[in-house]
Amino acid sequence: MPSPNSRGSGTRKIALLGVFLGYTMVISLLERMIPLSLSIPGLRLGLANVAVLLAMYLFPWSWAMLLVFMKCLTAAIFGGSPVALFYSLGGSLLSFAVMLLLLRLLREHISPLGVSIAGAAFHNIGQILVACLLLQSWAVLFYLPFLLLFGLVTGAVIGILVGRLRPHLQAHLISLN
Repeated sequence: MPSPNSRGSGTRKIALLGVFLGYTMVISLLERMIPLSLSIPGLRLGLANVAVLLAMYLFPWSWAMLLVFMKCLTAAIFGGSPVALFYSLGGSLLSFAVMLLLLRLLREHISPLGVSIAGAAFHNIGQILVACLLLQSWAVLFYLPFLLLFGLVTGAVIGILVGRLRPHLQAHLISLN
């Protein structure tokens, strides 16, 4: 992909990244209104991660990382709590690192579906590790199999959405250059 600042298109790409952030904020707030907990605290669909995974394909990794931080921060400010920020960052940073590693090493051999499922799994693992640290107990590991199963389904849905949206957005970004 061309440089984000090539031929004056940098401003448009930054604006598109802003649209992605707006999407993550709105979807995160809407997801908090969906009573999904099923006796598992913190259970969310994670549809805001559509924007994160798309950003990983469409923008430099540093821009996608900025989106992750901003998503976590705005979700905590507008709909969560300071403690929710720790869970969100723990899961999101581990997930981002794993997805980035997969994209760097296996980009030609792994689909957005596979990247998304791995990201969902490691997001859950990161959140459980944060919970173990904050609660000073390994008992929360009991939740992990349930979270991983739910993450498999939601990760697959997100991966499919990204797989379908990506070609259209890539064509749009190419037209900006």
